[in-house]
Amino acid sequence: MVTVARILIGEDNVANCELLKKILSPQGHRVFIAHNGRDVVEMAKRLQPPPQLLLLDIMMPIMDGFQTIAELQRDWRTKSIPVMMVTSSSKTADVLRSKAAGVAGYILKPYEPKVLLERIDQIVGKEAPEKAQPLSKTFSASDLLEAEE
Repeated sequence: MVTVARILIGEDNVANCELLKKILSPQGHRVFIAHNGRDVVEMAKRLQPPPQLLLLDIMMPIMDGFQTIAELQRDWRTKSIPVMMVTSSSKTADVLRSKAAGVAGYILKPYEPKVLLERIDQIVGKEAPEKAQPLSKTFSASDLLEAEE
C-alpha cells in the first residue's frame, strides 16, 4: 500500500532533486525542495500542513544534515517530523550518528526507486511518526554492504 505524503527534500544537487521528484510525484506525493539545511528548517516550519517526511542528504551547504536535524528538533513545530537520510555516505560514523539523531531510515545513493518508495511507505504509512517501524526495520547494515558491491 502506498501512502500519499507531503515530503520535503533537503538536497543540494539539482539532478538528485529532480530524480527524487520524478520518483515521488507519480506516486501522488507532494514534493517540496530545499537546497540547503537552513532552507529545510525554514520550509518545515512554514509549510501548512507540515511535511510528513523529510528526505535529507548529509552533505549540504550552510547546515549539513545533522545540523539540520538538531535545529528541527529544537522547535515544537518540526521535532516530530520523521527524517530519512538519502546519502552517498556509507561511513559507519555517519550511520551511527544518524541512528543516534533518531532518523527513521538511511538509504544509500544510488538507490533502487522501489526500495526508496517502500522505505517511505514504511515511515509515512503509519498512523503517527512515533509508531513508525523501529530503526532496525528500516535502517540496516545491508545498506552499507550493498553500497560496497
